[in-house]
Order: sequence, then structure tokens, then C-alpha cells
Amino acid sequence: MFKRDNFAFGTMIGAIIPILVFILLQEFVTIKLNNGETQPRFDDATNLVLSLVFNLIPFRQYMQKGNYEKTGKGILLMTFLYAMVYVYIKFYKVN
Repeated sequence: MFKRDNFAFGTMIGAIIPILVFILLQEFVTIKLNNGETQPRFDDATNLVLSLVFNLIPFRQYMQKGNYEKTGKGILLMTFLYAMVYVYIKFYKVN
């Protein structure tokens, strides 16, 4: 992993990883239907939650293995911000 203990670096990691995982889940995790078409395996809300879970991997690495608390706090902040966005989209947004 990267050997930096910086809050801004942690927020950057915490912001980029969920976006990349969400894009990968949207593009590559599909089901092939009988008529030859493909559709996503999970809906958008499930993809959002799964992409947030992937922030736990670098968070754990920075907090336990490397003892880089500032970077871990940045990752945790972005995870909470994305979780609040998810709750807003899921429960409060009117379609």
C-alpha cells in the first residue's frame, strides 16, 4: 500500500475506490437473458452499497497494518459521506 499518512490522501482514496467499483459493477457484472440481451445483476442501490463495502479494505490496511491514522480517517470520512448520499437517494429522493 502507499506509505503516506495524510488526511487529503485518505479522502482521495476513499472517494476514488467506490466510484471505480461502482463503474466495474455496472459494466461487467451482468446476466445474459434468454433472448441474448444482458442486464445488470444488481440494481443501482445494491451496487452503491457494494462499492462502499470495498472502502473497508484500504481502511483496514491503513488503520491496522500501517498505523496511518490520518489516512484512515480520510477514508472513513468519505465512506460516511457516500453512505449519507446513499440514504438520501434511497429514502428521500422522490421519483
